[in-house]
Amino acid sequence: PAAAQWPTKPVKLVIPFPPGGASDYVGRAIGQVLSETWGQPVVVENRGGAGGTIGTEAVAKGAPDGYTLLMGVNAGIVIAPHVYPKLNYDPLKDLVPAGAFAVSPMVLVVPADSPAKSVRDLVAMAKAKPGELSFASSGSGALPHLTTEQFMQLAGVKMTHVPYKGSGPALPDLVAGRTQMMIDVIVSAMPLVEGGKLRAMAVTTAKRWPGLPDVPTMAETGLAGFEAAQWYAIFAPAGTPAAVLDRIQADLAKAVTSPALKENMAKRGAELVFTPGAAFAEVVRRDSAKWERIARETGARAD
Repeated sequence: PAAAQWPTKPVKLVIPFPPGGASDYVGRAIGQVLSETWGQPVVVENRGGAGGTIGTEAVAKGAPDGYTLLMGVNAGIVIAPHVYPKLNYDPLKDLVPAGAFAVSPMVLVVPADSPAKSVRDLVAMAKAKPGELSFASSGSGALPHLTTEQFMQLAGVKMTHVPYKGSGPALPDLVAGRTQMMIDVIVSAMPLVEGGKLRAMAVTTAKRWPGLPDVPTMAETGLAGFEAAQWYAIFAPAGTPAAVLDRIQADLAKAVTSPALKENMAKRGAELVFTPGAAFAEVVRRDSAKWERIARETGARAD
């Protein structure tokens, strides 16, 4: 069968975000490793826009032949269906995961000169001035936006959302104090934390992150049950031959054992963690249900 010979030509990997961000970096790094394994070029195509939905839709509607793959993250897969009123694809039906290979924590950051020295301080400030403090996000409907909605819900506070077109423009305004806080993927926030321009107050994962060992988890600050992380997975259009999906899954499992890739990812705040396709399909269903509930309870929408 054709699947046994796959790939016999270049494979396109769609990254549903513009160049320069975490997804782009992680997607290119895994693409490089897979192209060496496959003996075929992995051609990266950045198709940004609308919270990752444009690039995700392009793959969802693509030919199921294994030659168009998606570097999928939470936004376009498990959040978009619940915050965009009209979506032209159903991620749970139109896409199938071949496997997940990495995860990034997010971090709650405030300007270095913020009077808030801890999450408890920030919550107290927000409670004293309902709606007066503002939070930045990398865009309406993206993971950091919904994670902040989850934070406000659990902390019992209201802040005003200021969405930006990516972390790039959001972070300098936060440093300047135009907004009071942001939850961002660790990759983009880290250089400003290390440079002393932002203060990291909590990470969003269930356990502390090795790169910031002194920074508590959200749960440790008193928000029990709080957990969110950016995951990175390879998806193919539904109907892609099982043999091709098995091959990608096996090659991803092998890729995460690469010490060079591990070091490369660690520099950018991503940890290599392999999850096989079938198990990851369960994670996708669970996450989709979680963000559906949070979007419904908080009224979060993507503009």
